[in-house]
Amino acid sequence: MEQHLQQHDWYNALSPEHRKLAAAATQLARFGADSFIARRGELSSHWIGVHEGLIKLAVYNVDGRSSTLSGVPEGGWCGEGSVIKREARRYDVIAVRASQILLVPADTFHLLMARSLPFNAFVIRQLNERMGQFIATVQNERLLDVDARVAQAIAQLFHPMLYPRTSPVLELSQEEIGLLTGLSRQRVNQAMRRLAELGLVEISYQSIRVVDLDGLRAFGMASL
Repeated sequence: MEQHLQQHDWYNALSPEHRKLAAAATQLARFGADSFIARRGELSSHWIGVHEGLIKLAVYNVDGRSSTLSGVPEGGWCGEGSVIKREARRYDVIAVRASQILLVPADTFHLLMARSLPFNAFVIRQLNERMGQFIATVQNERLLDVDARVAQAIAQLFHPMLYPRTSPVLELSQEEIGLLTGLSRQRVNQAMRRLAELGLVEISYQSIRVVDLDGLRAFGMASL
């Protein structure tokens, strides 16, 4: 577990005593594609990290319709707000593909919050950056056209604070992009072709190479 956690900045910032505490309590669990890692309405019992794979945060209504709030790639963490408040989770956490998930128990999370200034600093930055990401997501969904929404959804996976381990080559299918954006695979395919024509990405089977990240981040934003 120490080897797994050493890949995450917050763990390396802890004192030896607090690293030992975190490593002893953290669990590594495996989930298949489309599996629920945590369900809306359940007590937020763990802070959730993606060791390998890709997950999404989504809300479903009684008719089965869904709204994806965010995608979290390898190296990202989520759910700290609900754990801090010890409240029922307000969204489902679902594996988009087979994933290995790190689970830090809520009690351990609160002990680190109480005893470790570096951990506090990390969580505060995490909350601040995630709030900015959610505001941007709402803005994009309401004001941007579909091609720009796809571009921004991909660009968000390269957030340097929230997702520091994202590779320029995303092992991400167009169906998975559809799951992250709430769009059909066919519509995502159209958007990806346009982005490729503009030289922002290169499309391969089951993967996307981001050629121009700055251009991808800027795509469509002039209309705001």
